[in-house]
Order: sequence, then C-alpha cells, then structure tokens
Amino acid sequence: MNSINAIARSFHPLELITNNITHNFIPLAFYSSLAGVVYLLLGGFIWLKPLEVAKKPYLTWAVLLPIIFIPLWLGSGAWAIAITLVSIYGFKEFARGTGLYEHRAYCIVVDVLIIGLGLCAAFSQYGLFMALPIWGIAGITALPILTNQSKGAIQNISLAAIGLIYFGWFMAHISFLSQSRYGLGYVLFMVLATQFNDALAFLWGKLFGKTTWTEISPKKTVEGSILALISSIAIAFLNWQIAFPHFQWWLVGIVGLIVGIGGQIGDLVMSAFKRDLGIKDFGALLPGHGGILDRIDSLLWVAPVFFHTVRFFYGGFGY
Repeated sequence: MNSINAIARSFHPLELITNNITHNFIPLAFYSSLAGVVYLLLGGFIWLKPLEVAKKPYLTWAVLLPIIFIPLWLGSGAWAIAITLVSIYGFKEFARGTGLYEHRAYCIVVDVLIIGLGLCAAFSQYGLFMALPIWGIAGITALPILTNQSKGAIQNISLAAIGLIYFGWFMAHISFLSQSRYGLGYVLFMVLATQFNDALAFLWGKLFGKTTWTEISPKKTVEGSILALISSIAIAFLNWQIAFPHFQWWLVGIVGLIVGIGGQIGDLVMSAFKRDLGIKDFGALLPGHGGILDRIDSLLWVAPVFFHTVRFFYGGFGY
C-alpha cells in the first residue's frame, strides 16, 4: 500500500505546489522564451536574415518547451519517464551511428538497464541507482560468453558501456534532480542555461571570434568560449533568487562554471564522436538541430556534475 501511495505522489501535480516552488515556473518559462528572442535578434544582426536562420530551430523549440514543461508539472514520476524515453532514443541514435545497432543483444541489455535507471529515479532508489551501472557493465562484459561470439567483443562492449554510462546513467541524474524541494528551479535552470551556453558560444564566436583552439570543432573560438563562460556565470547570478535562493554566492558561481565549462566539454565530446564516425549529425528528428543527441550533448556532461555538486554542498534530496 505504501508503494502505491508513493507512486501516486510521484505523479501528483500538486507535488510542485507543496514544495513551494511553483511560483518559479512562470519566470523560468519566460526566460526560455526570452532566449529565443535574443537568439533571433542576434542571428539577424549577424546574417541579416533572421527568419531564415531561426525559423526551423525555433519552431522545433516551440514543440520542445511544452514537452519539457508538462512532465515537470505532472511530477517526478512523469519526469523520470520522459527522461528515460529521451535516453533510450539518444542511445538508439548512438547505436545506429556506431554500428552497435546490428548487435541487438547489446542494445537490448542497455535499453533494459536504462529503463532500470529510470525506475530507480521514479521510486527514489538512490542506492540502487548508483550500483546499477556496476552490475550493468558486468553483465555487458558477459555478453560475448552468452552469445558465443568473440569477434568485435572489445568494440561492442566498449560502445555498450558508453551507451549505458553516458546516455543512460548521466542523463538519469536529471530525474533525481527534480526531487529536491527546489528541484524545479534546479532542472529548468540547468536545462535552459545549458541551451543558452550553446547558443551564446556560437553567437559570440560569430561576432567576436578570431582565434580557433580545437581541431575537434574548428569553428569554436577562444573569444566565443570565454564569453559564453562569462555569460553562463552571469545567467546563474540573474537566476539566483528564482532557481536557487538558498545558495551562497560562491555556490551560484560554481554552478555557473559547471554550465559554462561543462556545456562546452559535452558539446566537444559529441563532436569528437561524430568526427570519428564521419557524420555531421546523429539524426534528423529535430529540424534545425539534428538528432536528440545533437540537442542534449552539453546536458549529458553537465547533469551528473551539477547534481553531485549541489548534493555535496547543499543536500536536500532525502538520501
């Protein structure tokens, strides 16, 4: 009976109200819309073709924002389901791009483990959530024995392990992040600020960039990266009293650094994968953006670092 009540509470919209953070929803939603306006105007300034530049990406965002907001409003259970579905689809894109998709046993095991991580988040089983990747990797390494196939075993095990950890476990931290008293503020800040960081790194680079610094992504510039980092820290302080009013000033600076640095690392990690595979995007699901992985690449790296930093310095998750 207690388990049934726990499930019901996890899907109850009033959960956010009792956490006393619903009043943050409208300001944060407003900021996400403002991001679109800023991106549109800067795009027009740079290319003098604002509608042509921004039409597809922002029509896509018009669909994505409700997909983000509605599960959050419904509660942590619905949010965990949404994150799990995104993780599974993201792993599918990765598996297709790398060729792992042809080895279905590995993909099925990873999909089952990603679902398991989602269930851990939905039922707030943090201990099992931390242990499951260990058992998952152990199971994946046993697959060549169970399938009686040694050819390509090292490559398949490695790709499946990346799929589980990077696209499953890292992403699932966002589900747990929503379960704090200030979870809505945490999630919306991290998701939206990461998207700001991506857009601003590109736009500042176009406006002021002169010095390239990495062969992985030749269009990235030192000026664009530094200005995006400064912007992310500024965005953290602008959202201080809305997203995390209980933070000390230095912790606000730290989460700004996590988004500003981590977001760019996450983007470069996925760029390195794509360059190695010889592809431009992992998919075409999101017009103007590419695939799911092309949109959440920065978030994948930021999510676990943000979660464990907040948990270490502040706690507030109940485990």
